[in-house]
Amino acid sequence: MNDRLLTVYAPPVEEEIAQGSDLSAILINALRRNRIDLKDGDILVVASKVVSKAEGRLRTVADRAEFEELVAETGTHLVAERSYRSGTTVQVVRTPSGTVQAAAGLDQSNSGGAVILHPLDSDRSAGGLRRRVEQAFEVRIGLVISDTSSRPWRVGVGDIAIGLSGFSGLDDQRGRPDDDGRVQTVTVRAIADEIAAAADLVKGSSRGLPMALVRGAGGYLDNGREGARALSRGLGEDWFRHGHVEAIQRGLGVTDLPGSAPAGDNSDDILERVSRAIRVVRAGQSRTPGHAAWRMRIEGSGSRITLSPSDSPATAQSGGPPLLEAMVGLGSLVERLHTALFAEDLSASTRYHWVDGELGAFPRGVTIDIGLIVP
Repeated sequence: MNDRLLTVYAPPVEEEIAQGSDLSAILINALRRNRIDLKDGDILVVASKVVSKAEGRLRTVADRAEFEELVAETGTHLVAERSYRSGTTVQVVRTPSGTVQAAAGLDQSNSGGAVILHPLDSDRSAGGLRRRVEQAFEVRIGLVISDTSSRPWRVGVGDIAIGLSGFSGLDDQRGRPDDDGRVQTVTVRAIADEIAAAADLVKGSSRGLPMALVRGAGGYLDNGREGARALSRGLGEDWFRHGHVEAIQRGLGVTDLPGSAPAGDNSDDILERVSRAIRVVRAGQSRTPGHAAWRMRIEGSGSRITLSPSDSPATAQSGGPPLLEAMVGLGSLVERLHTALFAEDLSASTRYHWVDGELGAFPRGVTIDIGLIVP
């Protein structure tokens, strides 16, 4: 059972932590210097930054472009990418440990100009620190390595567990009755993240407080060996493995779009949004022929797109009659444009221009009028 009182305390750590530092010894000395007598069931939360520093997980970059390259190199899966007026680009990526974080969790604050990466194996690092502390104080504890992360659907950041040892990070309530006797079927509490967030209220590596002692949650200690990885959804279970813009681009066959990413602060004007939609349509791989028979032109400040025959004669791309292929291509282009514009929060209304020919009427072009969708 857990206590009904939870206390969190961050003892000062006086030593400078750098590459090669014996982090376990430094934390143990800090606890003893502050006359803290650890008890069975205590949980220590340690900032990932100091773990990475001690393990030498540091890189240097010359500028923002190199930093963004390092983010891409560190991440295993791009979720979303947004640009800002300052010229900064922010990528949200899945890290090798399974967390989904802006800039792959890389940190440049209080680092002497270096970039601090996550520990190579945060669960293993947590296990090593826990065993050293347990031996020094002859107690059984839990240990969490925490990092700051933003949260979907919510404004602001909070700490999460990226490394874990000594207990399971999840409290599975499924199969248990609630207060009304109703059997719970979906509730799984992220205990390790809640403990990391509580510790973040008092600690701060920039203030010489890289560690916090959490007392009163010892009832959660068990023989769990899954580590913090268990708190990250697998890619197949992640409903949000792409941002809404990126999901549409992938559906249109685009994995690497030339030009700047969409603005994260909604500062792109309609012309930029329409231009990017056309780049998506042109860059993607279509399943239909006939695109080359048409040219797309933006009119005004982005309020209209016109599709008209290209200057070069229509040619067959898949062995069919060139004119019929061109008609197929026109319909495909219109639908792809509607889809790409939707990703930019733009509506589109289409008007076909028909002309009479020997075989009846056929489209000679299309006008697409653009409007804003208010999310």
